[in-house]
Amino acid sequence: MNQAGILIIGVIYNTYAETLRYLESLSSVTPGTFTLILVDNSDKPPAPGFLEKIKTYPFLHYFHTGKNMGYFGGAREGLKHYLGKYADYPLWILVTNVDIVFTPQFFTRLEQLGDPANLGVVAPAIISKRWNADYNPKITARYSKKKLQFYLFLYSSFLFHNAFLVAAYMKKLVAGLRRGNSSQKESNGLPGRKIYAPHGSCLVFHRNYFTRGGTLDLPNFLFGEEVLVGETALQAGLDVVYYPGLVIYDYEHASTGFFVTPVMNRYNREAIRAILDRYYR
Repeated sequence: MNQAGILIIGVIYNTYAETLRYLESLSSVTPGTFTLILVDNSDKPPAPGFLEKIKTYPFLHYFHTGKNMGYFGGAREGLKHYLGKYADYPLWILVTNVDIVFTPQFFTRLEQLGDPANLGVVAPAIISKRWNADYNPKITARYSKKKLQFYLFLYSSFLFHNAFLVAAYMKKLVAGLRRGNSSQKESNGLPGRKIYAPHGSCLVFHRNYFTRGGTLDLPNFLFGEEVLVGETALQAGLDVVYYPGLVIYDYEHASTGFFVTPVMNRYNREAIRAILDRYYR
């Protein structure tokens, strides 16, 4: 494994077809630009032929965890694997789902950001293929305690939770109909703006995030990753910046589905409780 300036950690959970699409979007990037580690959290063996197909990508390092460790749990294993080879963090560390694809200009524009002294996390434009809308900026300002308590109430029942998702779905559907067939425009410019926290499907960490004490140690199994990142950057005095010129496309809910099961509802509820206990005492 040769050290590059960009490390990408892609976390798989029974998303093998999506992973191949993800890899294809990286295949045209200049060799040596990045290192990719695929962490497989799946609870079953890889799809037939998958391991043979990924052998064609020389930039790729793959391992199976043997169990579902959650999104940041898997990402931590990937980062640990990397740091077992190198003592230093690369300039950029990307933690991503594999149901995204990178646009051809993504890495060129990332390199154009340079090495800002106070940057902690970059939020790229994450364009939903379902809604033709940008998921960033995810959280522009820190949540109030009352809002988090409302979410805790909402997640008290998976029926309430799914009713909320239906309402959100309808709102997005109406917004999509209003946009019609017009495409979400890619921004060519790099000027960004500070936000509180980015969308979790593609988190672009500057090494400052880790060298100034940041971790991927989520106190719960799943969900709440964005708040962990936002709070960590806030406490370290680092900026989280939304850059619309960095574009990826998101084929969301490939691993979790749109509606929540009782188990997924419980994970959401546990995440809100963990956030309240850790940051809002």
